[in-house]
Amino acid sequence: MRKFLRRYGPALFVLAGMAFAAWGVAAQYARLRHGYRQAVLAGATAPASGQPTARALEAFHNAVALDFRNALGLGAVDVVFFNDSVMGGHTDDEPRTTIATMLADRLPGKIMPVSGAGYTAVLFREYAGLVARAAKKPRLAIVSINLRGFSDGWFFTPDYMYAATAAYLRLLARPPAWKDVPAWLASRESDPAAYWSKRLEDAAQGDYADLFSRLNRRRDALLAENPPGLTPEDRDRRRHFIENYLTLVSRDHPMLGFLADTATRFLRSGTPVLFYITPIDMADGTRLVGPAFAETVRANVATIRAALAEAGAPCRDMAALLPTALFVDREYACEHLNLAGREQVAAALAAALQEPAAPSATVPQDRK
Repeated sequence: MRKFLRRYGPALFVLAGMAFAAWGVAAQYARLRHGYRQAVLAGATAPASGQPTARALEAFHNAVALDFRNALGLGAVDVVFFNDSVMGGHTDDEPRTTIATMLADRLPGKIMPVSGAGYTAVLFREYAGLVARAAKKPRLAIVSINLRGFSDGWFFTPDYMYAATAAYLRLLARPPAWKDVPAWLASRESDPAAYWSKRLEDAAQGDYADLFSRLNRRRDALLAENPPGLTPEDRDRRRHFIENYLTLVSRDHPMLGFLADTATRFLRSGTPVLFYITPIDMADGTRLVGPAFAETVRANVATIRAALAEAGAPCRDMAALLPTALFVDREYACEHLNLAGREQVAAALAAALQEPAAPSATVPQDRK
């Protein structure tokens, strides 16, 4: 035995040390994974008070993301439909059937809607990152583009940047790996849940003041005009139309970058994607603002479609699809539709997806 220990003792000692170190790393990795699960659950859990606080709203939107992640993990997402509040009904005078439900009645397969007030590509691109990690990916993604999402007065404000939920989606898309153990230990944060939770802190929003000062020049000039003969109600609606839709969409507009990222992430992961421009009340906008309204909308749509075409994704223009009578909440000049309007959008999407060259028909082989 002594002879054996003299010969093999040092090697055995080294092997024992390596085994102990491996056990220690494995134990720390298990703690890190447990902390990750705690942070993920906490991020989607509303405060105990149940009050409509900002944190409660964050938890709600995070829970939507967590449900989607879980459905992906089960391979239960066939078609995913990303939209905003336009998806559903906005009056109790008629059924509140969503566009997703109406579309599902026209197409084979199950459609999973992901929508919320003010949802835009700031979230959709993070959802695309989740899809890229899935073992079984959706066969199609449908993404609505609301032109109001390019206005700094609406969706580039903190409430609609969804920074906390975007961070949560990034956390969901990057579960713990072995290589995270040294980084965690080096952080000197003893609580692994706190370590992961720090990634949920709101990111910097960015300073877009100079950019939008340039993009809003024509919009601001139109706002300064005082056309005669308008009622107070029409003046107010005119202002809404200008503020909501007449920000110039330039190639350096940040929302355009978010949309291009969304397309690229889906296509590189092998998921075909169809974008479409949400209908707006072109007739009433043109009546109240003049030719500049339709001209600007058409130019903005052309810029969006060109950017997405460069990314390899089709984009349907439905901006002028519907007449004034199908829009509700008209005093706000928004995109909310009545039941007939939502049915027409669903029918137009179904027709687009049934065309021979529709994204659902083929998966680009060079983008796996």
